[in-house]
Amino acid sequence: MTNEEIQAYILGELPAGKRTEMEQWLQANPGPALEAERLGLVVGALQRLPEEEPPRRIAFVSDKVFEPNWYQRLWASGPRAAFASAAMLAMAIVAHGVVTAPKSATPVVTAAVPQDVIAREVNAAVAKAVAQVRAQSDAQAQQLVHAALAEAEKKFAFERRADRLAVEATIETMHKQLNRAIYVASYERGGAQ
Repeated sequence: MTNEEIQAYILGELPAGKRTEMEQWLQANPGPALEAERLGLVVGALQRLPEEEPPRRIAFVSDKVFEPNWYQRLWASGPRAAFASAAMLAMAIVAHGVVTAPKSATPVVTAAVPQDVIAREVNAAVAKAVAQVRAQSDAQAQQLVHAALAEAEKKFAFERRADRLAVEATIETMHKQLNRAIYVASYERGGAQ
């Protein structure tokens, strides 16, 4: 039997002849019979559920009905509220300046400064700034060099220690081999006499 035939049997869509044939087959095969019974229970439970009419209109996120008002959007965000309060403060400062403006303005006398004086001061300021930047970069370079030297010294000290340990191990091995050779030679000499 195919899955489609079992499905049609569970849903009650098989003709009478096929239905009796399917029932006989299910009695002979307990595994599929158990599965068909389970599926029949599920279908029966689903058929007992009351039928409800789906809603006619589903509200979407993009609907204008659910959008907040302009003042709700303004105060819903912290940055927006901060901007609004800063704008109100700026308007208050401007209004205060306009309302309390001095009645009599004394003209401010500005003296003309020669261009060579301005050029000298600008050049001096630029030279001072360049010197500071160079001093900082030189100090950083020296720190990097000192750090690299310290790291290299640590590395070489470690390598020297490793080399010393390797030489000591080699000497120890040679010493053992020499002792073994002396022992063998003395044994052979003693046995020959």
